[in-house]
Amino acid sequence: MKSKIRIFLAIFLGIAIGIVVKIFVADIIIIEGKSMEPRFHSGQIALVNRLAYGLNLPFSDRLVLMWSTPKIGDVVIYMIENAQVIKRCVATGGTALEYSYESGYNLHIGDRTFPLTDGQYHRMKDFSSVPEGTILAIGDNRDVSIDSRTYGFVSVKNILGKVICRPTDF
Repeated sequence: MKSKIRIFLAIFLGIAIGIVVKIFVADIIIIEGKSMEPRFHSGQIALVNRLAYGLNLPFSDRLVLMWSTPKIGDVVIYMIENAQVIKRCVATGGTALEYSYESGYNLHIGDRTFPLTDGQYHRMKDFSSVPEGTILAIGDNRDVSIDSRTYGFVSVKNILGKVICRPTDF
């Protein structure tokens, strides 16, 4: 009888630890869509560090305690319209934004250029810099990505984690 109780307790403890790790520490996600190609492909898995920027409130899309913010180049996970999204941070709060029309609207951040549709340009044109406390997140496959150019800047408090590796990185 005691060995059955020990086995039950070991299984229960293992499940409890697994749940805590998934909610607060690390998560494995499946990439969906083509917005991050060629680095990430639909159907691939990726490991997310949920503690990279702070402590997430369980079952929500907000940080309760923040100790870091994303850096340019970080691949981050956040929620938009009840969907988990993976994008690259291309600009942080205070970064200058410039616009031009060279055979189409373009957004310039330093030496990088990002194409804009007419609608994206009209939504963003009034911002000369990324607002503090937010990031500009854009998919690597800029032509098909629905990202900050479409739905706006992402609050750093809504970022759920940082992608730390993908299957080919193992």
